[in-house]
Formats: sequence, C-alpha cells, structure tokens
Amino acid sequence: MEKLFENKTTYTKETYMDFLRFHTKTYNLPYMAYTIFWSTVFFLCIYLAFSAGDRLQGVLLTVVLICFIVYRLFRPKKIVDKELKSDKVSSNNTNTFTFYDKKFNVKNANGTFDFRYFMLHRIFETDKFFYLYVNNENAFLVSKKTFSFGTSEEFSKFIKNKCKFKYRNKCQKNCD
Repeated sequence: MEKLFENKTTYTKETYMDFLRFHTKTYNLPYMAYTIFWSTVFFLCIYLAFSAGDRLQGVLLTVVLICFIVYRLFRPKKIVDKELKSDKVSSNNTNTFTFYDKKFNVKNANGTFDFRYFMLHRIFETDKFFYLYVNNENAFLVSKKTFSFGTSEEFSKFIKNKCKFKYRNKCQKNCD
C-alpha cells in the first residue's frame, strides 16, 4: 500500500485541554438535552405514581431520578480527571499516524492499530487539529503542524472526500 500522509502528534496536557474545550463546546448541548429529557420523563412518572397513591413506586422513582442526575453531572468530570492522570497526557505519548487509501494506522507505545475510515464516528477540523472520533467520547488528535509526509491542506481535502458525511469544519480562521 502506498503511504499518502504521515503525522506524529504528541499529546500534552495543553493539547488535551484544547480537545476537552472543543469536545465540551461541541457535545454539551446534546448531552444536557438528553439529561433534561429523561429527567422530565422520570419526574412525570414520579408525579403519576404519587397521584395514583403508590408511594413506594414514587419514592423508588425519585431515588432513580436523583441517581441519574448525579451520574450525568459527575460522570464527565470523573472521565476528565481519569484521562488527565493517565499516561495518554504526557510528553512520552506520541501517536504516529500513517494514512493510506483504504485505512490508517496508529502507532504508539501500546502497539500498532489499524482503522478503516468507515470505522470513524465523526471528523472535525479545527484551526490546529483534526479530531478523528472513534465514538462519541474518544478521538485521535492529529496536529496540523506535524505532518512529515503530505500537508494538512492536502489531508483536509483527502479526509473530507473519504468521509463526506462525517466531516465537519469547525475552523475559526480560514482552514484552506
């Protein structure tokens, strides 16, 4: 297979914090809408249970609602704290990305992993990075400044063409 692009990105605390700010800005509204929707449904069920005179069911649903809200409020903070304490965020954590026509691979201290483009959940391009999401919460951070083979402009066109419906441009300045 012919190598099209190569990039070596080091994940630092600053890099990861930039990603977290981006992720929060992008996904916070749907996350909160989901939480509000299900809280409203639980509250309606609680109201109906107490209206029907079923106190036990009302109390159980109230406990479930409280647990749900606490979980939804503290889970993101716990994930961030866990990630910041992990070895992902250090000067030693460098991912080397090699992009081919039908797949790309990621090489780091944990080994080499192959991914097909259809496996990507979403791709965001910002002023400094490409965020290649593998699911709603986890993404590969590809720095625009560290392409050793190919350029970020060429890669932008390539990934946009490869993942037409998954690609989103979130640049504040001109990305092209």
